[in-house]
Amino acid sequence: MPRVSVIIPTFNCARYLGRAIDTALGQTYKDYEILVIDDGSTDETSELIGQYDGKIRYFYQSNKGVSCARNLALSEANGEFFAYLDADDMWYPQKLEAQVAFLDRHRDCGLVHSEVSVIDEMDHVLHLQFNHESGRKVPQGHCVRDLLRQNHIKAPTVLERRDCIERAGTFDERLNGTEDYLHWIVVAMEGSAFGYIAEPLAMYRWRQGNLSNNVRRMNEDVERIFGIILKEKSLAQRCGREAADIVRDRLYSIQRDLAYLDRTEGQIDYARRRILNLIGEWPLRAELYVELAKAYVPLTMAAKLRSLKERWT
Repeated sequence: MPRVSVIIPTFNCARYLGRAIDTALGQTYKDYEILVIDDGSTDETSELIGQYDGKIRYFYQSNKGVSCARNLALSEANGEFFAYLDADDMWYPQKLEAQVAFLDRHRDCGLVHSEVSVIDEMDHVLHLQFNHESGRKVPQGHCVRDLLRQNHIKAPTVLERRDCIERAGTFDERLNGTEDYLHWIVVAMEGSAFGYIAEPLAMYRWRQGNLSNNVRRMNEDVERIFGIILKEKSLAQRCGREAADIVRDRLYSIQRDLAYLDRTEGQIDYARRRILNLIGEWPLRAELYVELAKAYVPLTMAAKLRSLKERWT
């Protein structure tokens, strides 16, 4: 049996998929299998897979989303470790070798992630070491609270033990694009330590229309994640009041951001409702009353006020 199962979900991504597969096949570590889950593609994906002459295990499903695709792969995988590679991302050749060696040395770690490079649609490197260059605090050790504050783990950088999946469960199929964030949080809540290698081992692709560029959807999905961990995963009881307060503060910020988007997009009733709900929970926060007043200013007048402000500053 292979020690590593490489999991590649794909949907209409034939343009990039071959490059992703090639970087998996080009690993210096060779004890692996590759599973490609085609989530109902209508492009040339199946023809592309045929060019690999049995080097990968290919599964097709009707379009159900990336969470379901990853879970199908997990149910079919044979490995001791799981490595996640999205169809438009790539790996450096030493990725699996470095991370298998790390987990063999650090038996307390349930998963290990790494520094990451960011590339564009033409494979040009935009950031060689994105975490370092952006000053991001990366989760390491027992890091539930750090994860609650921000998700600074990219799925293509991760190698995870099978027993993490067995204890924390698979990816939540109610989410589609942020399911990995919820999974990392639950793994940490189950007591696993996280390892980190400060060397770029994966290349994450920024593309036009990526979920991470959709501010509203991202905020709504993170709001959903926090609802799950508060209500279904019993965060406060398992991780303490401080962890729950972190989530509560983030939900406050998310609701304010969503109210602002509602207002600027003309959904005034939604904006007012969000702000009134926040006032009900945080009645002493003066900024909420300012935002409520803004939600009663007609959009045309608001635009004129912004124009005057810009003229005088």
